[in-house]
Amino acid sequence: MTIAWHFSSVPVFPSFGEPKWFPASTILSATERQRLEERRKIRIIVVDDEQLIAETVEEILKHEGFDARAVFTSEAAVQLAEEWQPDIVLSDVIMPGLNGIETGIRIRALAPECRIILFSGQAATVDLLEKARSQGHRFEILAKPIKPEQLVSVILDRSKP
Repeated sequence: MTIAWHFSSVPVFPSFGEPKWFPASTILSATERQRLEERRKIRIIVVDDEQLIAETVEEILKHEGFDARAVFTSEAAVQLAEEWQPDIVLSDVIMPGLNGIETGIRIRALAPECRIILFSGQAATVDLLEKARSQGHRFEILAKPIKPEQLVSVILDRSKP
């Protein structure tokens, strides 16, 4: 009599204790593993003076496999960028102190390859962006509220500066 063994992503129940799961590396295709590995390498600073928004976006990004950290002031973002050298800064535009555009300009001075992605729900952003463009600064912009799948898509689009 021959017994055929089949491996799948279903839990295996040992004779005692909690269910054990097969490692993801045995379940995911090589392409899926590569995409997850790329996401793990991407460092993202999330900046918003509304703590709940910053922490929520941070959790969404972490859940998607990115290395994300939330800060609540522009000054904290600049300091963290200097120490941590992020790949991307995702920042609200309208904040007390330095706005998101000024923050992006300072961070680019410290980390020229860093992508700056701004998000805003306010009309005043248009004037600030036009002023920055006239001075030679270009930023990606997302409108609030941000949909998680849209955010991840923008982050993974490596064709952007």
